[in-house]
Formats: sequence, C-alpha cells, structure tokens
Amino acid sequence: MGAEKPTRPAQSQSQARVLYLTLYNLTFAALWLAVLYRVLGAAPGGKGKVFDATEGLARGVQTLTLIEVLHAAVGIVKSPVGTTALQVVTRVIQVWMVWWSFPESTRDSAAYGALVSAWALADSVRYLYLAMNLHGLAPGALVWLRYTMFYALYPVGIGAEWWLLYRAIEPSAGISPVIPPIFYFCLALYIPGSYTMYTYMIKQRRKTLGSKQKSK
Repeated sequence: MGAEKPTRPAQSQSQARVLYLTLYNLTFAALWLAVLYRVLGAAPGGKGKVFDATEGLARGVQTLTLIEVLHAAVGIVKSPVGTTALQVVTRVIQVWMVWWSFPESTRDSAAYGALVSAWALADSVRYLYLAMNLHGLAPGALVWLRYTMFYALYPVGIGAEWWLLYRAIEPSAGISPVIPPIFYFCLALYIPGSYTMYTYMIKQRRKTLGSKQKSK
C-alpha cells in the first residue's frame, strides 16, 4: 500500500507554517542587518556612539526572539527546547539585566561593540539561511557560512557577554547586595552553557555539511 497523500487541511497547515516561518526569518534577518549597519555607521565615532546607535534596537530585536522558545516547544520548528531556551534567555538577560540596567558599565566597553557585531553578523546569516532553506534555495556558500562562522563568533560573543556581565557586578552592588551573587552564579553557568552550545553547533555542522558532501 502506498503512502497516503496529505489531506487538504494538513497541506494548508504546512503551507501556512512555511509562509509564517519565511516571513519571520526574513524579518529578523533584516532587523539584524539593520543593527549591523548601525554598528558600521557609528564605529568611527567610538565605543559610546556604537552603544547609543544600536542598544535600543538590538535589545528590542533580541527580546522578540523569546517567541522562538515557543516555536520549539509547540513543534513549529524542530529545535531542542533546552538549547533554544539557553541561547535566547541568556541573551535576554544580557540585554535587560546588563545593557539596560547598567549602561555605565556597558557603554564604554569594547566588549559591547564586539558582542552586538557578533550577534548581528551571525543572526543575519542564520535567519537568511533559515528562510531560504525552507524552500530548498539556500546556496552552498550561505550554508557554509551558517555552519562555520560560529567557530569564531561564538567565542567572541560568549566572551563579550561574560565580560559585560562581570563589569556590571560592581555597580549592581549599589542597588542591592543580592544582585552580585546572582551575577556570579550566572557567570559560572557560562562554562557548561558555552560547552553545550558550542558542541551542539559542531554536531549540526557535521550533520549538515557532511550530508551535503555525501550527496555529491
């Protein structure tokens, strides 16, 4: 007996999912490109100018990505909920508990520019890849970038996140003695968290690029 053809409701749901994810990914690719454009435009003015030009937009874009945890949880995308939540939530903590809460320790640090540049470059490529891959149109160069850039960008991003969080500890003590221990705990979590994220991407790279080489 042959495989049953999808029913019309199933086909409609699948088409709606692809359309939604295509628009979602293209939107976020454009938003992160806008952040990157602002970084490049403000860079000649120094670290403070980069912060002023990008912080609000980058914080807003990153906060909106909380919906990706829901995407994974309900099965809209086939991504591990834990890994997705780890990446998204740590970034949201960074933009609100560090950037927004303690701009005095963030604005004049070179780590901020490095971090927002790493995020913008990595995510503009990632979202563009995801949008095109939904239709089988992702070119080989884009696939390679998606699964190779993390080797350099992850250490830069993770290191910058860690440093900015560390710099926020001193000013946070002036608000409440409870905050510094929480921040130190978060810093410690970067060790297992970074290992989890990095090894996950290495496995994904082998799986994706390895399968493409075998298919040639």
